Amino acid sequence: MEKYLTSEQVASLLQVHPFTILKYLKNGTLEGVKIGRVYRIKESDVEKFLSHAATRQRQLSAADPAARSQDSEAVLEPRVRSPEPATHELHFQDDIEKEQKEYYKVL
Repeated sequence: MEKYLTSEQVASLLQVHPFTILKYLKNGTLEGVKIGRVYRIKESDVEKFLSHAATRQRQLSAADPAARSQDSEAVLEPRVRSPEPATHELHFQDDIEKEQKEYYKVL
């Protein structure tokens, strides 16, 4: 029988946070089985995950000519801030007898 690891054990092997392993398990990047409330991962699945990640990294660096040159620096694009959320004016009228209208701004 093959050895199964917990997500914490895999996280310590890969030197990442355990939440990262859970994210990989939930999105299907890393295969595992959920027993009750915890995941168990086969050692062979961890090796398969690592070999797939290494192969993908090589493919990306081969496709990108800037990545091949060791002298080139990584160019990071600035983050674009999302526009401010729209504010809406809501009208609340407490009583029908009151003629005064109250406006509130929702932030």
